[in-house]
Amino acid sequence: MTEKSKLEVVANSTVVSTAANAIGIFGATITPLAAFIPFLVQSLGSARQSARIEKMLEDVKTIAENNADKIHNLSDDQYKVVNEAVSAAFYTVNEEKLHFLRNAIKNSIETPGLVVGMSDAISRVIRDISVDEVMFILKYKSHKSVTVYQGTLDGHEIARVMPGSFEEVLLSGVINLGLAYSKTNYAGIIAYEWSPLVEKLVGLLNEV
Repeated sequence: MTEKSKLEVVANSTVVSTAANAIGIFGATITPLAAFIPFLVQSLGSARQSARIEKMLEDVKTIAENNADKIHNLSDDQYKVVNEAVSAAFYTVNEEKLHFLRNAIKNSIETPGLVVGMSDAISRVIRDISVDEVMFILKYKSHKSVTVYQGTLDGHEIARVMPGSFEEVLLSGVINLGLAYSKTNYAGIIAYEWSPLVEKLVGLLNEV
């Protein structure tokens, strides 16, 4: 395939078309909902979000151009995750979350095995997970499980978070996302083990 024809394929790709349509409809400003709320569009936050979204979509275009052949052969699972990640960007004001979404787009295109058979669950997670929850997972994923407990847990591969702490709130969020579930019990202490989805998620969000 010639360089010109490769660029033509990229220009017509799902990812780039999504980005172009988004700019055309919303002016790369803020979230789709905000487009119908004038005072949000006129706020300083709108200008900041405009810059964030334009940068995000430029990055997505570059990813598509660098993976022109792969874009042409996206599976349904890859299509869903990429599409959901681009959509989620419009509702994201956190720069780190946008960075994770870029990684998810790039890695789902370049490493199809990360999303095969799990695109529905992965799409929900990357849309709703917070940066703090991602960092919580990265901090504790090397442990077999996590529990909320004030005492000591000698001899067990369990991470301990303090009751009433912010980390307890993060653990609750991770559980609600389906990334951890109660599976073990040590002397009356409930511990939450990681879902198999966590390994896929970390692979998607990591910089490669």
